[in-house]
Parts: sequence; C-alpha cells; structure tokens
Amino acid sequence: MLGVDQTEELMSDLLEVESRTLLGKTNNRRMRRSGKLPAVLYGHGQESVSLVVCADQLGASLRHGAHLVQLTGAADGQALLQHVQWDTFQKYVLHVDLMRVDASDRVKVEIPVILRGEAPGENEGGVVEVLCHTVEIETNATNIPGSLHLSINDLHLGGSLIVADIEDLPDGATVLTDEVLVHCIEAKVLDGEDAEATGGGAEPEIIGQKDDEDSAE
Repeated sequence: MLGVDQTEELMSDLLEVESRTLLGKTNNRRMRRSGKLPAVLYGHGQESVSLVVCADQLGASLRHGAHLVQLTGAADGQALLQHVQWDTFQKYVLHVDLMRVDASDRVKVEIPVILRGEAPGENEGGVVEVLCHTVEIETNATNIPGSLHLSINDLHLGGSLIVADIEDLPDGATVLTDEVLVHCIEAKVLDGEDAEATGGGAEPEIIGQKDDEDSAE
C-alpha cells in the first residue's frame, strides 16, 4: 500500500515470530501493550499456527509497502501479508494474517498506482481525476511491487489512461483490474449557491477501510 523503489521491494523483510498459546481478546490486548501483535500463519496445506510478531518490525514493513516477509523464529520461510486489521481510527495494527508462499506461487495483491509528470490537459481547462487508486495484479510471490507508476505527461483534455498504460508492471504479472484509471475532464466552477448546496464537499471515501478492534481475536 506504499510507493518505494522497486530495487528494494523485491526483497522480503525479516519478521521475527513466536508461538502463541494464550488466545482471546484479553490476552491480545495485553500482548499489544507489550509491543507485540497476534498473528495467524496458514496456507500450503498445512495447519494454521497462532503466532506473536513484533509490532515495530511489522510497522516498518507496512510503512515502506512490503507485501512479503521472511519469517524467523517459531516459523520460517516466506509469507505474504495477506490481511492487516487496524483499530477504528486506523492508527494501530490489531492482528495480521500471514499466508505461506514460495517462489513458484502466484498470488493476487492490490497495488497502489502513483501518477508521474504533469498533464497538458490541465492547461487546456481540464482537471485530472483519479478513478482507481489501486489495481489488482496476479504475479509471482517473490516479484510483488510496492507500487506501480502511470505517466500523465501525454494526458490531454478528454483523454484517459488505462491499465495498459502502467509503466512498470513486473515481468509475468497480469493486471486483473479492467477499468479506466485516470481521465482529464473539463473543470466546472461552482457558483455560490451550488457551493453552499454541496456543503463544501463530501467526505472522501476511505479505500480499504480497516476493521475495528471488536472483530479482532
């Protein structure tokens, strides 16, 4: 979820894990206060394992957009950060699901799309509107980008860009999103009455809103 250079993002982060024997919401709250987080590891036909991860290590991986981690400790091998559950205010991680993967696996992940350049359409009376901030791709587990990029340097008024215009899709990856990502439309100026009727604009939609703590273990 978070633009980094692709030279870094093909490397999996190290994540230390411990076995978790005490379950339930009360124990999980105590664990979080001590700087650790509950996790579940599953996949590859093996039984699910309850684990404890270091909150600081996981937070560092999330900040720079890692999708893949290298487990060490009570479990080893590579795992995909399959689902991260946050608190109501999206400040603190509550729980993480990890899925076992190896180099031969193909996985489906949501990747943010970052715009590059300046659209000439903005000088032609238009505004650039982003319709999709992320795209879903299927790719090898060890070749997951932290972000994808889209140049708007040739985007004129009335023009649009689609997934085929993404610049840096990894080799062998397939884009599963089939939509217009960005377009440049004519700017509309609201008069005073229209502006008042809109109430200054609606709250933006939160993409990928996180679950609250009530649904955590």
